[in-house]
Amino acid sequence: MDTVSSTATPSVSLSDAATLVALTLKRTTNKAGQPRTRARMSYKTFRRLTGRRVGGQAFVRGFTEELSKLGWLMFRMPSAYGFVRAASLDKWHLTKSNMVAEELKVIKEGSAAKALESARQELNEPDDLNNLATSNNEPTPRKGQRASRSA
Repeated sequence: MDTVSSTATPSVSLSDAATLVALTLKRTTNKAGQPRTRARMSYKTFRRLTGRRVGGQAFVRGFTEELSKLGWLMFRMPSAYGFVRAASLDKWHLTKSNMVAEELKVIKEGSAAKALESARQELNEPDDLNNLATSNNEPTPRKGQRASRSA
């Protein structure tokens, strides 16, 4: 299989760029050969496929709109772009506002600053899953692996 040279920079439209990225994502499979519903793409690979860096609002808006027509959603991460197949969202659990019913009650009573400060404090606390994975500075175990125990 031929690969794109590191100096290749196609000059394509937003729609064509989205098509190339969506095709790359469609052809990305897991070890069992199944199509992925989510994937990361390095900035370098994105540039190779599109000839562009995600930058201005007009490009981001146009590109993500074209990509969503092809069934993919994109977001920027610190080290790469993240993609999620839009159809996979139908299987996700719905989140409801009753999860923050107490905060909404406090805001309704006129204490928005109090409710939001409490929310920010809670968001800065490590959650149980994150805490377990990073408690010993060990990598998160993969599915089917056991976490190593250090005493």
